[in-house]
Amino acid sequence: MLINRLNLTLLFALTSTTTLAATDNPYQHDASLEYVGSSEAFDDGTWNTNYRYYFTPVSQDTVPYALSGFLAQTSNIGANYAGFEGDLDAYGVNGQYVFASKWFIGANYQNLSADLFDSDTYGASVGYYFNSTSSVYLGYSSTNQDQDIGFGAKASADLDTFNLGIRSFLPLQTTAGVDLTAQLFFSESDYSLKNTPYGADMSDSNNTTALMLAADWYLTRAWSVGANYSVQEDTDPYGISTAYHWRLTDSFSAIARVSKSFEPDEDGVFLSLGINGRF
Repeated sequence: MLINRLNLTLLFALTSTTTLAATDNPYQHDASLEYVGSSEAFDDGTWNTNYRYYFTPVSQDTVPYALSGFLAQTSNIGANYAGFEGDLDAYGVNGQYVFASKWFIGANYQNLSADLFDSDTYGASVGYYFNSTSSVYLGYSSTNQDQDIGFGAKASADLDTFNLGIRSFLPLQTTAGVDLTAQLFFSESDYSLKNTPYGADMSDSNNTTALMLAADWYLTRAWSVGANYSVQEDTDPYGISTAYHWRLTDSFSAIARVSKSFEPDEDGVFLSLGINGRF
């Protein structure tokens, strides 16, 4: 029922020609609820909730709505939860502290768990805002996964990842601007399998490197179209997307996103419908 209400709200938002203008007030609280699923099996999608608190008010009256938090360059803390089909759940917390010099540090924790599976990820980052719309950063994360695969056998994996990234928003005169992101990842992973029915333990390790590029062109402060491309060892994934952020009231907005993956080639598109509150 809630999915149908979100659909009706967004349809009204995108087709109405006479609406009351919402006031773009500064905010410190940012909360959202969204449903994400494939057009091929939309009923099997995922519910996501996110909340973020900014230590100082964030202005959103002159910049793209989706980028106001990034462009504010202020300290913040956040939490998220996702409920997948079955008994799989994910939750996490994260935060960033920005110094007066525009250097910043960040930390995060993420958990993904089910009855027979558990994964914990801890991360930290350091970066610098080198102008009013750009940042460069270095990050590290450590992931530990454990899984009960039956008959007493247990599998585990340890993954260490380093990433170097740069992000810059380029304002334009005729449109709102372009958001550009480039990230280089290097990962080291170790896998083990114990108490196997064959009576022997097994282990393996692997190193991977990936380059990820993304660009989102904001035709207006509310509407964007984007593309992403990755260079990886086995495949080079790429896709396109579009998103619309419609202001319902001074505090609430409806958000719709559509994305299509071409490599790997997947049937249909991914849809995201959500409500966002800022106050």
